[in-house]
Amino acid sequence: MIKSACDAMKKAVVSSVVLFVTGIVLVLVAQQLSLQSALPATFLALGFISIVVGVVIMAVTIIAIMLPKVSRQLDLCQH
Repeated sequence: MIKSACDAMKKAVVSSVVLFVTGIVLVLVAQQLSLQSALPATFLALGFISIVVGVVIMAVTIIAIMLPKVSRQLDLCQH
């Protein structure tokens, strides 16, 4: 149980960072593309969604860490 809580927190943080960085890259790519097609709008929308989902995952992770039961389990993690 303790190991799974530690792994879950690590995976949540890593996936949040990956989504956030992917979103930033997609937004930057969308800004560099020409406006002749719908591709920049698609990249921009996907980038925005990735950024928002990354922030939501990080917020949920931070809130979960504040819960007493989860906090006690995470105190036993070996880093």
